This record gives sequence, C-alpha cells and structure tokens, in this order.
Amino acid sequence: MARSIRAYRFITVFFFLALIGCEQKVPTAAEPPHAKRWGYVIPESFLASDIENRLSAYEVLCIGVYRLNARGELYKTPSLSKGQRQMLVRLQKKRPLYPLVSLRNAREGARMLDDPSIAKKAAAALVALLKREGYDGLHIDFEYLTGRHSNAFGSFLRMLKEDPAMRERTLSIAAFPPLHGKPEEAAFYDLTVLAPIVDEIVYMTYDYHVQKPGPVTHLYWVRQNLDIVRKSFPMKKVWLGVPSYGYEWKGPGRPRAVSEAEGHRQCEKYGCERHDSGMLRVKREDRTVYFSDAELRQNMATIAAQYQTLGTATWRVGFEQ
Repeated sequence: MARSIRAYRFITVFFFLALIGCEQKVPTAAEPPHAKRWGYVIPESFLASDIENRLSAYEVLCIGVYRLNARGELYKTPSLSKGQRQMLVRLQKKRPLYPLVSLRNAREGARMLDDPSIAKKAAAALVALLKREGYDGLHIDFEYLTGRHSNAFGSFLRMLKEDPAMRERTLSIAAFPPLHGKPEEAAFYDLTVLAPIVDEIVYMTYDYHVQKPGPVTHLYWVRQNLDIVRKSFPMKKVWLGVPSYGYEWKGPGRPRAVSEAEGHRQCEKYGCERHDSGMLRVKREDRTVYFSDAELRQNMATIAAQYQTLGTATWRVGFEQ
C-alpha cells in the first residue's frame, strides 16, 4: 500500500512538472512578431558616410527612381557610381532588391495606360530591366492618376505579373492611402482590381501636409487608413510607409525637405515641441518645420505590428539620423 502511495505521488508530481514545461513553451500573445523593414534608396542616400551600414539594417531595399514616359520608354534611370552599384550587389546577396519605377508625370502616365500597345511596350521595358539588372521583383509607383485609369492600371500590372520572368519574383506597388489628398486620386488604387494581382502594397502614409504647414504624417490618420484598408486587403501583404524626413514652410509654395539631423539642429537652436501628430515641430516667426525622429518611427512601427502588417517602409534612407 505504501509503495502504491509513493508511486501515485511520483506520477502526480511528474505530471505537474510536465504541465509547467509545456506552458513555458507556449508563446504569449503579448510578444509581437518581428517587423521587417523596407528601405527606399535614391542616389542622394549615398551621401551618408555610413550608408552601407544603414542599408544593412533593412530586410528589403528598393532603388530608384526609374521613370517611364508617354511612349512606354524608360527615359530615366538612377545615376549611380560603379562603387555604389557594387555595394548594392553585395547587399542583394542577403535581401531582395527591387527597382522603384515611377512616371515622368501623371499626364504622360495616363497617355501610356490609355493605349494598350504602349502599355505593353512599357511592360516589356520593365521585364528587360528585370533580366538585365537581376532584380528580385518590380515595385511600381504611379501617382496622381485618377480612378478613371484604375482598370488600365490593373491590366498593366497583370501583364507584368503573368510574364514568365516574374515567376517567383515579387510584384509590389506604392499607393496613396484611402484618406490621402483628393478622393479621385486614392480611387486609382482600387483594391477590387489590385488585390488579385499584386503581391504587396506599400501605403505611403506621409505627405499628410504639403501645400500648407502641418505634420507630414499623423498617428491617428495612419490608424484611420489602416482600418479602411484591412476591410479589403490582407494586412500580411501591406507595408506601412514611414517618413524619415520633414518639411520647412517659409511663405507660399512648396516646402523644403529637411533631414532629421537638420530638424534637430533647428530644435536645439530655436526650441521645439512634440506635436499631437507624433512629429516634432519647430515654430518660428517666419517659418514652421515638422520633422520625423526615432520616436515617431518607433510609434509607427508599433502600429504596423499591432495591425500585423509586413513591417515598415522608410522613405527615404539617408534622411534619418
């Protein structure tokens, strides 16, 4: 009898310890998944002395800007030195590298999309670029067109997606968020058209204010846009666009772009405050500056994780401090 009791106690204790061990292996919901980082790179990015180290911190790199004209030709390509190209080749060994393809302007883009034969020529030019440079996919950034061209845009993207060269490569686009600017411009990115075609979308949740002084982004506005997008498109295919820059407004007209470092210099000299948008603001008699800093970018990364997106996409690398 005593032996049976001892055996029962032993089994009970063993079972209890096994339960504890199992519980320790279960991940907690509070642990956020690793948020990936996408970095946009332009020739000016290479002015940073430590640019290779900065670029190494990103899981995806996108180099630009390539531009298409109304004739479906790649009339402009990034001006990179031999050393800069070699750097990108080294970095591409551990992460995908995409070309950022834009338009000469919206008017020429509309003319290109309106003519199926020219759109086909443009698609062929991009496929040739993909093969020639060995890119891991294509990233299309067409801006300031309207909903009138949404179906033609979808047809153009489908031509790219169905080309054999794009097999096992990623087709992504940059898009204005739903609450950005004019509704007809946001309508160009019709998710009922795009969702079956594109692999990923970078939502450009910046340039919230351009024509008049105001924050470049706003955390509440970012959430509002994601709440709309997630009703029609899977968050696991979304990148949240994050600004690394700011703007300085002085009088009428377009503002001047400022880096985070310049923003901090003005902050130290004239004083600044944390605006309710999440950005830092320098307010002077004759000018106003709103700029991005590490705290804003971390707050946006937190939002990206909360909405279970792919991660954040920084426009542009080299402007952050």
